[in-house]
Amino acid sequence: MADVACREMRRALAALGVRRLTLGIHESAFPPSSADTGYGSAHAAGDAFLRFAIDLGFNALQLGPGGQISQSNPSPYDGTAFARNALRLDLAALARPDAGSLLARDEVDRLVADGAAPDRADPARAHAIIGRAIAVALPRWKRLREHEPDHPVMQAAAAFERISPWLAEDALFEALASRTGTDDPGRWDPAVAALFERTAQASERRRQISLTLAAEVERAVLVQALLDAQSQAFVSMARAHGMTLFGDLQVGWSCRDRFLRPELFASGWHMGAPPSRTNPQGQPWGYPLLDPDQLDDPHSPARHAFVAVVELALRSHDGIRIDHPHGLVCPWIYRSDAPDPQLAVQHGFRAFESPDACDAMLQRWAIARTGDLDHGVAPHADDRVVRLDAGQIARYSRMIDALLAVAAAHGRTSDNVAAEVLSTCPRPLREVLARHGLGRFVVTQKADLTDPADVYRTDRTARADWVMLGNHDTTPIFAVVQAWHRNGSAAARAAYLASRLEPAPEAREALARRLVESPSEMAQASLADLFLADAENVLVYWTDLFGELEPFNRAGIVHPDNWTLRLPSHYRSVYAARVRERRALDVRAAVATALRARGVAGDLSAALDRKE
Repeated sequence: MADVACREMRRALAALGVRRLTLGIHESAFPPSSADTGYGSAHAAGDAFLRFAIDLGFNALQLGPGGQISQSNPSPYDGTAFARNALRLDLAALARPDAGSLLARDEVDRLVADGAAPDRADPARAHAIIGRAIAVALPRWKRLREHEPDHPVMQAAAAFERISPWLAEDALFEALASRTGTDDPGRWDPAVAALFERTAQASERRRQISLTLAAEVERAVLVQALLDAQSQAFVSMARAHGMTLFGDLQVGWSCRDRFLRPELFASGWHMGAPPSRTNPQGQPWGYPLLDPDQLDDPHSPARHAFVAVVELALRSHDGIRIDHPHGLVCPWIYRSDAPDPQLAVQHGFRAFESPDACDAMLQRWAIARTGDLDHGVAPHADDRVVRLDAGQIARYSRMIDALLAVAAAHGRTSDNVAAEVLSTCPRPLREVLARHGLGRFVVTQKADLTDPADVYRTDRTARADWVMLGNHDTTPIFAVVQAWHRNGSAAARAAYLASRLEPAPEAREALARRLVESPSEMAQASLADLFLADAENVLVYWTDLFGELEPFNRAGIVHPDNWTLRLPSHYRSVYAARVRERRALDVRAAVATALRARGVAGDLSAALDRKE
């Protein structure tokens, strides 16, 4: 029956012109496993979770960034560019012979025996458990390398080390963080920090200290090799199910990356987000700016590092979501030494659209010329740049071109790239998107229904767009519709949805009344509306799907619960119960509603409406 239901969904999505139905979930949010450390793992969730998503009709997964998060900041968007996140290691898998039997099953059980809150990620607990597990596994790893060098896990690890030139320095950093008790190099003794200077003397000191810390360095290398093997296994598992796996290419660079690779970045500047409808005050992210003086040279350290990051992402994913592509095309920057970063970001600059700024670097970096600008609008405004020639567009596109060249070398096309363009899309970015046929993200819960041209309306979407109710930074849809009913905006939403979902004009008023009376029905209608957009990509974030009321991340603020929400261990039965109680989104029913609205219902919509 499950295979029949999947075929029905595939036919229905094709009839609606939806080519990709994607489930968004960050890895920390994967459900607890039998050997749960307190942090999610896609590999541990494995086949069962893939089958759950497929049964609902999804044919793609969108994961978050996979870099190592810091001890002080759980956001994956501040994670490392190269070193993978050790917290997502699947310990149970290490007890299997194909992983070298690095742990015994009873050892795994003892390591996780202290228990964890199943509905919350606990990075500190996971860090401690993983550390103890690797301490046990390392001697066995060494014996395996000595006595069974041809074991598949050893061959895979050797291949991974050969293609990872970043590994030695990152492993040494991890070893020093372990010894010093902090992964913040700003708190290290200056002599320790000086080990990473780009001099011959420092290089020799690094070699010496790596020998002194050989055990800690080898532990860090082992973790990265195991994570790579598990990532490779998960993407192979997904492909076997016909699932496309998207990774997340974050715009920011971590404190570790800035410390280890200062030559990649321009001094004196930070990157953030300008004032916008999402955040009228702007957002001082504090991310470093890839050195613009290096971006035109494909052999420069900055371009080389960027290409290496893309290569790493495509090693374990089929596609890439570009987080804030503005940062690669037309970054918004502000002074890094400003006493008030919030004020500084509000009065910042577009790095490549500021030819008249009183700063020699900004003048040198400018791609747009003075005559290309409308000086009557704000520097961050979408329509600040009024014209660009083909040569200028090519320069704005240099980093996206580089990304797509890597993708092409891996057999991917622009179809495997999603550009997270939200409320703001300056002309340079619009031109680059058009150059490569890339769409934008349409977050429908944010639509301004009083503006017929609003970019978040489903009736304004283009074929290449990605349409969604929300994402990891938004309030889940069941909480949003409750707010609409409280603040009096539900009637307008209901009228809009009725005009989209009810083909008979005389029946729309009755449908609108039902939606006003029932927040859960309005949430379901909002999902159905996604399938009527012209966009061929529909994304549903897991908190929306499961009817959560708490956001996964409260954007723009530090909160102890950010990034910690997880799926329950019995997620399949929980979801089924919530759907029956109309407290979660019913994907099949939403597709059936969309089919009826399109007038292509027939037996197919009836089949989708049947409850298994």
